[in-house]
Amino acid sequence: MKSHTTKLFLFLLMFSTALTSVGAHKNKNKNEPKVALLVPDKPAHQYKSMPDTHPRGLREPHFISISNAADYLHGIDVSHYQHNINWKEASQDPKVGYVYIKATEGRDHVDNTYEQNLREARRNGVKAGSYHFFRPNVSATEQFKNFTKIVNKNNQDLIPLIDVEVTGGVSTSIMHTRLLEFIQLITNEYGKKPLIYTGRNFYNKYFGPYSAFKSYPFMIAQYTNNEPTLINNDDYLIWQYTGQGSVKGVRGHVDQSRFHGRHNINEILYR
Repeated sequence: MKSHTTKLFLFLLMFSTALTSVGAHKNKNKNEPKVALLVPDKPAHQYKSMPDTHPRGLREPHFISISNAADYLHGIDVSHYQHNINWKEASQDPKVGYVYIKATEGRDHVDNTYEQNLREARRNGVKAGSYHFFRPNVSATEQFKNFTKIVNKNNQDLIPLIDVEVTGGVSTSIMHTRLLEFIQLITNEYGKKPLIYTGRNFYNKYFGPYSAFKSYPFMIAQYTNNEPTLINNDDYLIWQYTGQGSVKGVRGHVDQSRFHGRHNINEILYR
């Protein structure tokens, strides 16, 4: 039989061990790394296409449920972020069946590579169109003047594209009013409805629930293995499947897209 002193010693030893174990468990949880979301750290005009940002962008889609992925026409969109592009090489890449080139943004921003990209892309046989990054906190007429000052309708192969991925801090009502006004001005000037670019999440919140946008064609960005599914099962023309693509003639990453479902390039040809 153990003495009272021995029993007391054993009790204190067991209690101390238990406290140490609890403390270690707490410190372990405290030191575990937290998962951080990637957030763009550059001005919006340097990021054409990151509405649905993912920790890892796909270089190529897996097309899990698509047996004839090769039959879909692929294309890219570019801006000054791609620097100097070798369009002779790019035109030989099967993933460059068309290109949208950034022309303008907001009230007065003009992409300084636009004219060269448009000229060289077309000279090398790539069907090219122009896009405007829409700023909802700027009047539609000011943005329209900026775009039409730069984009000549006589040297376009594709219908204009409007990039809509920010609210600019204004209400949904104001954003819609200004965007619809801008769309109408573009339609009147160029004779065809523009293509609207946005992310799947942005579409489902700001476009899908509103009937005013049901008659316009969309390019939808979603960087996952599977094609986007929109609210109400809405249709769209083009799926932008990565912002980290790789094509000939372009240094670094580039946005890549392809036509969706039954749609084809004839639906966005300007002439």
